[in-house]
Amino acid sequence: MLPRIRIIAAVLLATLVASSLAVRVLAADQGGTSGDLAKTQQQLAQVEAVLRDARANAVAVTAAFDQATAAVATARQRLQDAQQRLEAARTMRIAAEATLTQVTSQAQATQLVLDDRARAAYMSGGATSLSVLVNAENLPDLVDRTVTLDYVSGVDHDTLQQLQEQRREVAQARAQLAGIEQERASATATVAGQVTSIEHVLALRQQAKQRVDAKIAQLAGQAADLRAHSTELRQLIQQEQAQQAAAAQSGTTTGTIGMVGALCDLSSTSAAERWIIMHESGGNPRAQNPTSTAFGLGQLLLGNRILYLGKDFATIDCTKQLFAFRSYVHDRYGTAEVAQAFWEAHGWY
Repeated sequence: MLPRIRIIAAVLLATLVASSLAVRVLAADQGGTSGDLAKTQQQLAQVEAVLRDARANAVAVTAAFDQATAAVATARQRLQDAQQRLEAARTMRIAAEATLTQVTSQAQATQLVLDDRARAAYMSGGATSLSVLVNAENLPDLVDRTVTLDYVSGVDHDTLQQLQEQRREVAQARAQLAGIEQERASATATVAGQVTSIEHVLALRQQAKQRVDAKIAQLAGQAADLRAHSTELRQLIQQEQAQQAAAAQSGTTTGTIGMVGALCDLSSTSAAERWIIMHESGGNPRAQNPTSTAFGLGQLLLGNRILYLGKDFATIDCTKQLFAFRSYVHDRYGTAEVAQAFWEAHGWY
């Protein structure tokens, strides 16, 4: 049992280490390039590989758990059989002791009869075996009486021998039953010890199975989250491409915007657009909110920058940032003037 426990423990440890490694890879990547679809798919592949291994290990643990359960059931049945045999042996011993008591009483009664006869023949000379022989009238009568006494004494002697033989047999039976009872008691203790040991193994395997099941559930959840994130990224990229295509067809794309020092040239923007940008970033394409993912001219959050800029979500190009800002304003408010009014009312847009 112990080698199997060590194997299961090693498998479980390997699963936990591999899964924790996958989680650390995921956490480290989310800090910087969580919007990258290729890396998300790579993370998903790693987690799914660990998940497959964990499920394979779960099959082995489940099989071992079922074997332990069957072993416990078998040991319990053996214990029950041993207890039944022990009860049967006790019943046989009680019956043998009763027979021994009865036979002993009979032997004692027979012994008393023989003693009385001998005593009477010696002391009184009455109608005992001796007087019967002395009072014979003739030789034939003496022979008949001798044969009769011989028969009677032979019967008494055979009876006594039979009783003594029965006593010996019952004594042997008692000794045999005592040995059987001792053996069954020892077997019962042994089987009970086996049941305790197997139940301990069963508990350990149950714990291992629960841990593997929990880890599988955790990995399955991580895989589902990564799949959903991957799907979302694909949709964002498709939307961004559609937005760019629509903007190109409608002629709303802006020309190249230059820099004035470290700031973007906002001379081509409307008054409302310029008002929002100056309140958000002061025209600095590198402006970054320390408490969120807001960045750039319009301080767009990471999700919106991915939506409108795709892989260029971290760009500091003024033209691209202005395009993303205008796309966001158009999709959410329709016009920059409406967006400015919302900003003035709420302090954000």
